Amino acid sequence: MSVTVRAFRAEDAEAFRTLQRACLAYYQIAPATHDQEERVLSLLRAERHMACHLAFDGTQPVGFATWGLSFPAGPGISLVMKELFVSPTVRQKGVGKALLSALIDVARREGCTRFDWAIDGTNGGAQRFYEALAAPKMTKQSYRVAETEFDAFQARIEPK
Repeated sequence: MSVTVRAFRAEDAEAFRTLQRACLAYYQIAPATHDQEERVLSLLRAERHMACHLAFDGTQPVGFATWGLSFPAGPGISLVMKELFVSPTVRQKGVGKALLSALIDVARREGCTRFDWAIDGTNGGAQRFYEALAAPKMTKQSYRVAETEFDAFQARIEPK
């Protein structure tokens, strides 16, 4: 296997769709609608709010990492990885490591003071992967409000 990693390009739309669909299926999440896929792709094409690196074995897409820049990160900015997905058929073949390495290069070029990511607490495979890399584990707590709960959550935070 010869893995190459590169930043998303407009011509990678179908490769990204293939991997995004595989990722959602892997996590047993309902497929994205056409409009949802198009919104993500439009943001990736515009390099607005988020970015993506894709991994290929030859011409076959085998993984992706999505990320953005955020602050504060101490006195600077942080590269925040939202998702790292490797097709199940090519796991433990260096694809995840290649994607992480590419993002470290981006963080350096962007002058980031750190590289942050989170994983689901139930994802034992990801935990083992990062532990094997001796990635420093943080103790932050994550919160999430689903779109279906936006109105109810906003009602609880707005003054009456």
